[in-house]
Amino acid sequence: MKKNPSLIGLLIICGLIAFILLFYNTFLNKKDGYVIDNPSNKTISIKINDKNYTIAPQQNARIELPKGKTKISYTFNNKNTDTIIDIVRSSGLINPTLQDYYTFTRPYGVRKNKDSIFLSKNIAIDNQVYHGIIEKSSDLYIENFYYNLDQDYPRIFIKSASSEKNTDLSKIFNKEDFKQFYFENYE
Repeated sequence: MKKNPSLIGLLIICGLIAFILLFYNTFLNKKDGYVIDNPSNKTISIKINDKNYTIAPQQNARIELPKGKTKISYTFNNKNTDTIIDIVRSSGLINPTLQDYYTFTRPYGVRKNKDSIFLSKNIAIDNQVYHGIIEKSSDLYIENFYYNLDQDYPRIFIKSASSEKNTDLSKIFNKEDFKQFYFENYE
């Protein structure tokens, strides 16, 4: 039987494409979405666009939301909240307890003075200084991040060789998770 070089080349290309897709879906793909977080010790019932959600204590839930105006109603600590928020990004955090969350921005890639930029900005949390680009928020809806509470920073980051733009990726944390993340990575 005669070997067909075109068929062998096609099979090699198909194998490479399958490997690339598997690698992307395993290590690089990020699922956008919205998370409702309940860091309290009480169950929270929340109504979003006429759909009810119940979040157990110390839990969070991923939900689907359309971009645009969204109506949120709930009661927490005997305070009723009925408001409309405007969803602009494809990821967000709904914070019905109005707890503090911290968005940490990690620079990727090579750049001049990365360490001095990192050390020039800081924030104090529980009388401890944390260096880096860190933003604190206790709003009902937060969307100033790239990775949500239920996602991790990538272990591998591939930057296009043709791109000269610096890449900074941000992730949102609750206070205790941020302190643990910072201690494990920067102390």
